[in-house]
Amino acid sequence: MPLSRIMVIIDPTTEPQPAFERALDSARLTGASLHLYLCVNSSYGASSHEEARFRYRSLLEQMSQRALDDGVEAICEIDWAQDWRQQAVAAAARCSASMVFKNSFDHSDVQREMRCTSDWALLRLSPCPVLMVKNFQDWNQRRVLAAINPHSTDEAHIKLNHQIISFAQRFSTAYGSDAHFVTAYQDRNHTPEANALSDSCGASLDYIHIRQGKAADVISEVASEINADLIIIGTVGRDGIKGRVLGNTCEKVLDHTQADVLVLN
Repeated sequence: MPLSRIMVIIDPTTEPQPAFERALDSARLTGASLHLYLCVNSSYGASSHEEARFRYRSLLEQMSQRALDDGVEAICEIDWAQDWRQQAVAAAARCSASMVFKNSFDHSDVQREMRCTSDWALLRLSPCPVLMVKNFQDWNQRRVLAAINPHSTDEAHIKLNHQIISFAQRFSTAYGSDAHFVTAYQDRNHTPEANALSDSCGASLDYIHIRQGKAADVISEVASEINADLIIIGTVGRDGIKGRVLGNTCEKVLDHTQADVLVLN
């Protein structure tokens, strides 16, 4: 996948850093550089930017050295802001990141509904695709599942479908893997046509999955059945209720799969 700079959001509250491990692995394969980004605020015990740098410089320097030892260019940035989510989005734009990698942890449906999670904020506002990393491990199957909506009629969604298909095809070519495509529908009078979908995705009918049901449920179900390593899903950023619904779809997929999830916006 065409990457030049990967921004990795480092979580200072946990020792495992699956997003960093995935980013380092991807950088080795693609030649991308790493931008290691950590943002904290007073709730982390750092009362100022200076104190944040003092506390966490060693952590980022250790990661940076690991990257350099592997021949991967890496720079570090430590930030301080009460709203670290907005600050991270601004940092991604400032460093011209081609993709953001972030750890992803499961949340209950109640937790998702009660508050706006950092996942939702990043997925909606990020200036570039976001890879949510569940648990770093080799992509043994190297199998990708791309979720598309062939019934989309507005220009933004049509463009997003093309991007998702293109990403899936490039991933399949680069990794020598299988690219599967899934679409969900609810109206039986408007069932997507399998042959047309096969043609538009450039995939055989065996790799086309069309099922009735809610999008998040269908995507998670198919991903489990084919042992997908990566799910590609898209979202068009919106405010208000529509934005919340779109965010819910992405977050429900995150909470019901062990695969990494790449979100295009």
